[in-house]
Amino acid sequence: MINEATFKLPSGFWIEGECYREADLRPLNGSDEIFILETLQGLLPAQQTTALLARCLTRLGPINSITPEMARVFTVGDREALLLHLRRLTFGDGLQCSVNCPHPECAEKMELDLKVSDMLLPLYPHVRAWYETTITGNNATYKVRFRLPTGADLEMATSLADAGDHLTGASLLLRRCVSDVVDEADKTVRDLPPVVAQQLPGIMAELDPQAELMLNLVCPVCGHAFQVFFDTTTYLLQEIADRAKNLYREVHLLAFYYHWSWAEILSITTRRRQTYVDLLEEALTEAF
Repeated sequence: MINEATFKLPSGFWIEGECYREADLRPLNGSDEIFILETLQGLLPAQQTTALLARCLTRLGPINSITPEMARVFTVGDREALLLHLRRLTFGDGLQCSVNCPHPECAEKMELDLKVSDMLLPLYPHVRAWYETTITGNNATYKVRFRLPTGADLEMATSLADAGDHLTGASLLLRRCVSDVVDEADKTVRDLPPVVAQQLPGIMAELDPQAELMLNLVCPVCGHAFQVFFDTTTYLLQEIADRAKNLYREVHLLAFYYHWSWAEILSITTRRRQTYVDLLEEALTEAF
């Protein structure tokens, strides 16, 4: 079983002008499952992602002590990639999910067999701490300097959206990411022009495609083609919750027969614990 692995991030994070793209990640263990079940359930998805990454990341470039604040500096795409790596480390490459055809006259339930490796995009070839673009519309042209949204931006924006203020949340996210907007007269524009607010999210999405995973599907019954957003955080936490229903039974079983302590059992990776339980149950079945 793998205890830790090194991965490269699509965008990377910047420290004093230098970009670092390597991160070490360990798989989930029993203690993490309990933390997820007892602590993360009341948090928003962006906050859950931060807490989970801060817990399972063991190194970021030259930094070996990871805090939630550091987990928030990753771009949304980097966080998505790390969650996918964490899922593969913990449970393997294959995953299953179901979706209903959105066509109103069909609604067929489709069972999907997916691979994490297929959802991980190649490293971005050209990364910057800050990007510049020119946006034209409404008889005006603007030069915009901006960065990609991070976990911190997403947490603040989703907090407002969760409170019902979706427009303010989206606007706040953009304002946090934009450094300067200059018009054709080289004058700084203080308020974000509507044309910039309309076009910039699409530009950001092109620069950080890992941030939003869309599955292209075709219904086998009616032939309707459609897209579905794959929410890695929601999927992973639900998978952990479903699997962890037997956690205390598995801990009891291993403690009873192997005489391992609570701490020893919870320190074992999730896959390894399940392997021991499977072997023990097989042996008990043969014995009786």
